[in-house]
Amino acid sequence: MILSEERAQQGDSLGPLLFSSTLHPVLSPLQADLKPGYLDDVSLGSPAETVASDVAEIVNASSKIGLSLNVAKCELMAHPDLVVNDTLLQSFQRVEISNTTLLGAPLLEGSALDHAWDK
Repeated sequence: MILSEERAQQGDSLGPLLFSSTLHPVLSPLQADLKPGYLDDVSLGSPAETVASDVAEIVNASSKIGLSLNVAKCELMAHPDLVVNDTLLQSFQRVEISNTTLLGAPLLEGSALDHAWDK
């Protein structure tokens, strides 16, 4: 038996490598055209049906290794006219395109960029 004190702890320099190595097989088979990930932050970019399918795959595959999707932290960045039929995607917080950021960096011209410049 390996006690919890033996695994990588927060602040351990090997922690990010071990976590990324664990998550890589979950993300590799996804079909999204865009699927960057940084530790536990993953973004998917594709038509809504593909993103919905990939999110379902993430939930399924990650549950097999003891991970779970925190829906409260999930965001859906899409055109306001986009109709989303998937129940799980509907539960994500919807973010206006002008407010989109990725790992804190604004992606497009709009209020997120204005706020970054103000800082």
